[in-house]
Amino acid sequence: MTVCKLFDIDCEVFINWVIHVQRVILIISRTRKYCEFSINAKRNMAGSDPAVRELAALLESPEIKDVKPEIREKLEKILEMSNKRHNYADEITTTHSDVLDQITQETRTHPWEEVFKAGKTSWIMPARMISGPVTSQFLKFIVSMTKAKQVLEIGMFTGYTALSMAEALPPDGVVITCEISDYLKGLTPEFFSRSPHGKKIKPYFGPAGETLETLTKEGRLFDVIFVDADKPGYRGYVDTILQNGLLAPNGIILADNAFFGGRAYMNPKSRDENPINDFNEYIASRADLRQVLLPIRDGMLAIRRTSEVEGQAD
Repeated sequence: MTVCKLFDIDCEVFINWVIHVQRVILIISRTRKYCEFSINAKRNMAGSDPAVRELAALLESPEIKDVKPEIREKLEKILEMSNKRHNYADEITTTHSDVLDQITQETRTHPWEEVFKAGKTSWIMPARMISGPVTSQFLKFIVSMTKAKQVLEIGMFTGYTALSMAEALPPDGVVITCEISDYLKGLTPEFFSRSPHGKKIKPYFGPAGETLETLTKEGRLFDVIFVDADKPGYRGYVDTILQNGLLAPNGIILADNAFFGGRAYMNPKSRDENPINDFNEYIASRADLRQVLLPIRDGMLAIRRTSEVEGQAD
């Protein structure tokens, strides 16, 4: 009211103007975030789908400089449709939390190459290792649908998916996440501290195989297990999980990067040259397991015990 009197203006008009400005600011903020995710989604799509990757490379190649304009236009339209499909999934999917958005942005801008050169990591960690919003929301759905209380993650990186799953857990739930890089010990706690759900996350540092043995000795049982680590290790991790009884009754295992940028179905099929295809086919060959390969981002293989999937008939 003081402002209205000071400038001799109608208070109702002033209040409506303030509300309008706030709405404009909100729209601009949402548009900025959408544009950022749209750009990143295109990068992710080009990186994970070999058909899109090949088409994008072809359009930039001098090989087609003499192609008829209408043909080039059609090829560009095909690429645009592929990217729009990916972007549409991001757009329609529930937006992830502000803290998850912060982790995403800070992971992408983190000086990973400088960290490696300083000897703090044994390899250059590519920012693209972070999962996307569709993956994070899908994991939240799985955790909530299964009413999970105990979640295991193999491959933490900067904690994006760990926090995604923690957000779906009850107050007494826990996400145990395995990570081999000591450098991330100093990076992720600050991320987790920004969220009230961060206290549910318990990282174990060291080789995942050793951590699985430790968890077995602790008598742990997990309702949801998310595997997103070194690809040659997938088969051994899942074998240990099942043999050691770490998967709870009616539990589910989710293995990320089941397409592995197309290499799973494009490259030679030997175990050494194509560990993801070897893992996928190994799971498919086991009569005691049932699996569904979901075309989410770079593919996610969902695995459950046959006895808990197949029904009974009279």
